[in-house]
Amino acid sequence: MLARSTCNDRRFDVTLADPARRNPLGEAMFTALHQRLLVAALACDDRLLAADGSLKGADVVVIRAEGHSFSAGFDLAACVDRPALLADLVHELSRTVRALRELPVPVVASVPGAALAGGCAVLAGCDFVVVAPDAQVGYPVHRIGVSPAVSLPALTAGAGHGRARAITLGGDVVDGPNAVRLGLATHCAATPDALESETDRLVASLLSKGPRALRATKAWLNELDGSIDEARHLHAEMASAAAADGDEFATMLRAFWATRKPPVTPR
Repeated sequence: MLARSTCNDRRFDVTLADPARRNPLGEAMFTALHQRLLVAALACDDRLLAADGSLKGADVVVIRAEGHSFSAGFDLAACVDRPALLADLVHELSRTVRALRELPVPVVASVPGAALAGGCAVLAGCDFVVVAPDAQVGYPVHRIGVSPAVSLPALTAGAGHGRARAITLGGDVVDGPNAVRLGLATHCAATPDALESETDRLVASLLSKGPRALRATKAWLNELDGSIDEARHLHAEMASAAAADGDEFATMLRAFWATRKPPVTPR
């Protein structure tokens, strides 16, 4: 299973589980991820009440990953043989980011290693992003003829329009502290080994607060920043898909793929 989920003590965890390939976002991964997020939405349903009237479902959702990388982005190996697949992956990424934003409770991403391109876009859909100090975060996609426009409705809400321009047009990959500085992340663990404990600390803090108040606040923030506006997401998705609909993407991807070095898995 490429994504799995657990729910314990008002915390719902979704885990990307293809560590050998650095959790690439392909057709099968998106299918598994959408299924897990649907379960998360059901677990967060505020109609799930305990006998004393308190909420008994999930009050925080955590997105995490197995292995040394959160996600290296789209499954480019599949796109080399099927360039037209990219438009489908862009659509699935847009669905994923919207699904994360539409969850009624705070969503926390816990990010080891790489969160690149589509992997970085997933972070933009989250309310909090905890990164390791040696994380690699960014949108280095223009080198293969891909536009990160699909990320912008959520990214501008978190990083602001000026920083979003620098992040997406510049395409730089940054470490954990700089990800926080740019608005790609909200928290940076002191050491790579402290990522899990820093995530747990943040989750515990959120769970100590009034769940209904947090839900109301998130819903109003989404209204104010427009990050769940269907038309904005559709237009952004169309811009990314259009950039990939032609020879530029296929040619640049093949050239990139021919020169790439196989990823080295840390020991």
